[in-house]
Formats: sequence, structure tokens, C-alpha cells
Amino acid sequence: MRLIKSLILLIVFSAASVSASWGQEGTRGAAFLNIPTGAKAAGLGGAVSSWIDDPTAMRWNPALIANAESNQFMVDHATWFVDLQHSYAGVVIPMGPVGTFGLNITALTMGDMEETTYDHPEGTGRTFGAYSYAAGFSYARNLIEVFSIGINAKYINETIWNTSATALAFDIGTFYQTPLEGLNFGVSVTNFGNKIGMLGDDMFIEADPDRGSSGNWDPAAWLRTDQFDMPVELNAAISYDAYQSEVFNASVMLEGNAPSYSEQSFSVGAELGFMENLVMLRGGVPEIGMPEQDRIIQFAGGLGVNYDFQQNMGLEINYAYQSYRFLGGTNRLSLSVRF
Repeated sequence: MRLIKSLILLIVFSAASVSASWGQEGTRGAAFLNIPTGAKAAGLGGAVSSWIDDPTAMRWNPALIANAESNQFMVDHATWFVDLQHSYAGVVIPMGPVGTFGLNITALTMGDMEETTYDHPEGTGRTFGAYSYAAGFSYARNLIEVFSIGINAKYINETIWNTSATALAFDIGTFYQTPLEGLNFGVSVTNFGNKIGMLGDDMFIEADPDRGSSGNWDPAAWLRTDQFDMPVELNAAISYDAYQSEVFNASVMLEGNAPSYSEQSFSVGAELGFMENLVMLRGGVPEIGMPEQDRIIQFAGGLGVNYDFQQNMGLEINYAYQSYRFLGGTNRLSLSVRF
């Protein structure tokens, strides 16, 4: 009970932190953490904090991995905008009454860029790279049969050439299976951590302390950047398995989102499964309720194939398409193995 109370207090504190930050759009660091992860979740518009059952749960609501019945390994990849590549890999290992453990890594990468300077606007012949990644460790367990908690601790790094920023953040969640069969409820707080700022050799320059005089000594100076808050987000979701049979299944999801970096909104999603979920169709609409000019994602959709070789052993392949208002669409593909 002490653990539950501490977790509830942390969620309430995080909610207060998020609400105090509303209206501060575009002022958060590590923005790559906001990119939807997993083709299944992306195809449902991200309304999955009470429903997702693959290793991307560590990103959406780590409490959900407590119900894993077998080991799971997953890789996920999307070709993002302007030559960016977004990837995710995760493994989940249930260990009975001890709980469930998981490891995950998220990466946003890009090709090398050519260095240009004031004296060499066409390029110096040198190139440099930039990337962002987050490596996490997750733990979740059922406190009682219908209630679970989970946490994902992650190390975050953003690097451009010889300059980088690092931070430590946490994703915390709870999951509750209500007395009504098929109706589930989940709450999560993601990216709760310390501030992040850039530091490195590229931040050191020669500076003239007295530009009005000649012959001065030009010492090395450090360009100091601001420290930016993490993109904290509070999510509360409900899902319902509306119909289940050997031939056809239907599930619906609704999720409210309160991010510190944007307007509040909610998302809806639905999945239709055929032939005991051998084939699945998905659709979702995120960012409902936001001012139209602020909406980024218009709609999402996807499909999946799930094949069980034997009990607790199977293969799942998922695809998702997301339509962005200004930048076009993205394609995402995931592969998950249960063993």
C-alpha cells in the first residue's frame, strides 16, 4: 500500500507539473521522445496506454508489460521526414511472481551533413553527424491480479558533431482491469526527468573581450545554452474489447493526453481482428480537440498479421501509415517474436 500511495503521489505531482507548463509549446528538449513508437500503436492513433500488448508498452505505459505471458522481442522502424530514420527495439522477460523486466532503445538518426562556414559557404570538405537515442530499463508487476504498476528508467542522449546533451527520465504507469470483462483503464506519465542542455568541444570559441581595441588576447570562451525541460506527458486511457469470438474480434480505445509541450487533446482508435486475430485492421484519430491550426497528425491506419506456432510462441508483423498535415505521410513496420 505504501508503494501504491507513493506512485499515486508521483503521478499527481507529475500532473501538476504538466498543467503548470501548459501554453509553453516548442520549449522542450529531447523532442524525439514524442514520436509514436510501434506500428500497432501508431495505427491506433496512439490511444494505447490501456491496451498495447507488445514491447512498445515500455514507452506508452510500462505497467502493461506485467501481463506478458512469454518472452517478447521486437524491432520497429519508420522512415521519418527529411532523411530521418526512427527505430525502436525492445525485449520483455516475465519472471513469474518476481515481476516482468524489459530493455529498450529508441533512436532517431540521419545521414552525414556537409560542414559550411562563412568563409566556405559551399562546404569545407568535412562532414558531421547528428543523432538522438534513449536506452531504457523497465520493471513491472501485478500488485493484485487486476492491478499492475510499472516504471521505465531511461538514459537520453542527443548529439551533433562534438556537442551533446544527456538526461535521465522516467516513464511511470498503472493498469487496472475493471470488473466489467474487457474494460481496462491505464494512466501513465512519460518523460519525467531532469533538464537537458548542450555541452561539448564545439561550444568553445575564441572571444575578444574588448572589440573596441586592437591587439587584445582572444581567450577561449564557452557558449552556454539554456537548459530545457523534458517533454512530460500525462495520459489516461480506457479500452474495451467490445466483441470476441473465434471468427471476429473488435476493440475500441479512448485516451486523453495532457502534454507539457502542446495543447491538451484526446485520441481514439479501433482494431478489428479476423480468424482469431490472424489478420487485424486498425484505425485511429489523434489530437482531437486541439485547435485545427495546431493539429499535426490527421489520421492513422494499419494492419497486422499474427501467427501462433504453438502456445506462447508466435510471430507478429504490423504496418502503420500516419498522415501529417504539412509534411505528408510516414510508413512504419514492426516485427515482434514471442518465445
